[in-house]
Amino acid sequence: MYAASAKAQSGREYDLGITAGSKGIGFFFTGAKAFSEKTMLLRNIELGNLRHPKEIDVINTSIPNSSAYVFGKLNRAYLLRGLVGFKRNIAERKDRKSIGIQAQLLGGLSLAYMAPVYVDLLYVDNTTAYYRPTRYNPELIPQFLIGGRSNFNYGLSEGNLIPGIHLRAGLLARWGNFRNDYKQIGCGIMIDAFSKSLPIMYGQDRKSIYSSFYLSFALGYSD
Repeated sequence: MYAASAKAQSGREYDLGITAGSKGIGFFFTGAKAFSEKTMLLRNIELGNLRHPKEIDVINTSIPNSSAYVFGKLNRAYLLRGLVGFKRNIAERKDRKSIGIQAQLLGGLSLAYMAPVYVDLLYVDNTTAYYRPTRYNPELIPQFLIGGRSNFNYGLSEGNLIPGIHLRAGLLARWGNFRNDYKQIGCGIMIDAFSKSLPIMYGQDRKSIYSSFYLSFALGYSD
């Protein structure tokens, strides 16, 4: 008899995976503990980013070998989420060839770290041309002198924190050939609401609430 679902509900589960949506991606770890015959309590931690819907990569064609940067993007938004919730069995796995379906609901804190964007600005000194990483400000920096985005580390130490809350609801489907190991995909909707608007883009309406549909994939283990 295949008893993966029953075994999972009597113990613990651990998932490691990735979430992708229209406004960013995240990497998460979830621990689950049995609460009742069909319900498990969840604790989740996730690290990811948040994109503004108006972000578009551009390349300055007036400078040879330029790299892409996001026109008008002032700050990068990195997110740390700590969530709790529950999931409930809708359809249990009966054997190794079947698929289990669960519904989940999570909520908690979402902390945004806003790091300023730097671009490579072209300078010409006599006969020598070189790039200098410069904090991006479209009001002060001519677009035709931008050679692309600077290295990832520029601006990381100059950011600030904006707290918020997160809510997520969705469905999970799992399968696997082994009793304790499984693979899992999910889909649903998630919402982040921050204490103030996030200054991601220049010349765009600044928002404090971001919502999107998401897809997720995880590798899991139950004991």
